[in-house]
Amino acid sequence: MRFLTALTLLLVITLVGCLHDEDDGPTLLGSLVDQAIGGIWEGTDSDGTAIIALTTESGRLHWIAETGEQGFGTGSVIGSAVTFNYTLVAELGFTFPDGSTSATCTGSGTIQQRQTLAVTVNCTTTLGTTSSSSASLNYNAIYDLDSVLSVIAGNYDDDGVVFNINANGVIFEQDPTTSCVLNGQITIIDSNFNAYDVSLSVSNCTGAEAILNGSTFTGLAVLDSTAPPPDELVIAVTGAVSGVTFAVILSINRI
Repeated sequence: MRFLTALTLLLVITLVGCLHDEDDGPTLLGSLVDQAIGGIWEGTDSDGTAIIALTTESGRLHWIAETGEQGFGTGSVIGSAVTFNYTLVAELGFTFPDGSTSATCTGSGTIQQRQTLAVTVNCTTTLGTTSSSSASLNYNAIYDLDSVLSVIAGNYDDDGVVFNINANGVIFEQDPTTSCVLNGQITIIDSNFNAYDVSLSVSNCTGAEAILNGSTFTGLAVLDSTAPPPDELVIAVTGAVSGVTFAVILSINRI
């Protein structure tokens, strides 16, 4: 989906993750050592909704639901117990059933390093509506790939518009239809893992898209180079337009 088109329609994504090594994790003097938090996790929740969760080693998290909501926040691990806190936002142009557009969520569960993540999440919207769900997620090993700017650099097809990342991680895209210009930067967080830091800004838009001018978005990116060509780049960012925060998921293939 074209990034700038997605901004004017709906948007999604976030993620959580964790772990590092053996089935039950390492032990020290009989105590469970904290599992590393970081990974790409995939599965479904108790409502049957497909979920992708992604966390960095430092605990930044994005929780992405196929229904369009996205959570962004932090996660932590003590032993094999994982907890996280995030803000869940509705898709642009949509609301939650009670008419609100955001909710505060907390989650807790267990994790097996680089294997499985099981969590229960409780959310409360800004209008006071509460909800609860659980999710069982499996680790995706593409997180183990190194992050390298020279590898992620190149041109990608963003719904017919060229999305370019140069050798220094600088992003540029211009939509000839709306005149919107997308500038940004991709940087390495930890070269041992496949998660990149992303910042984007929108300018020069005309017409209905002019409302996007001055908007900035930040988040994470993952490059899937394991499948048959072309490579797929997934970018998950959140930002505010006219004071309303929402999320964008951009999935584009290398040209």
